[in-house]
Amino acid sequence: MKASEFAACTLEDDPRSISIARDVARATLRGWLLEELVDDVASVASELVANALRHGLCEPSWSQAPHPVVLSLLRRGEEVVCAVFDPGNGVPRVCVADPMAESGRGMQIVECLSDSWGWSEPGPYGKAVWARFSAGGGPAVPADGHGGVEQPLTRLLVLVEVLTGSSPPQLQAVA
Repeated sequence: MKASEFAACTLEDDPRSISIARDVARATLRGWLLEELVDDVASVASELVANALRHGLCEPSWSQAPHPVVLSLLRRGEEVVCAVFDPGNGVPRVCVADPMAESGRGMQIVECLSDSWGWSEPGPYGKAVWARFSAGGGPAVPADGHGGVEQPLTRLLVLVEVLTGSSPPQLQAVA
């Protein structure tokens, strides 16, 4: 097994991108022999991509980009970080949806299925929303957006800076 592995997929502004993200996550985790994380990571990947398409592409100019959303998966040992980059400036939040509503529960699902989650500081080219998973699980950590540096996030945050033009506070702590 390699010390760390990385996979990424660019996604179009198209509802089919949600199922593509789920398929990419499943295939990647199976390739990494992390079968116990496949369903949770695939579900979270699809929720994060759905949110990116719905909320991260609000400005008409962004939807003209050929690949406005990027799904990335980073593995380090038994830990996986799933991140979705979008050009939006809004940050995610857990909502209390009306019991009869057909939407509004995406971040509740992310919070329930991941060990922790958060986002990068939005920059001129957007942000990344991430969720961390570990084989064997762990308690979910509420999103504060800017928690302490988590080892597998260090590389991912460098990628965030390159893709979004922002400099997350976590990078300054690592540098």
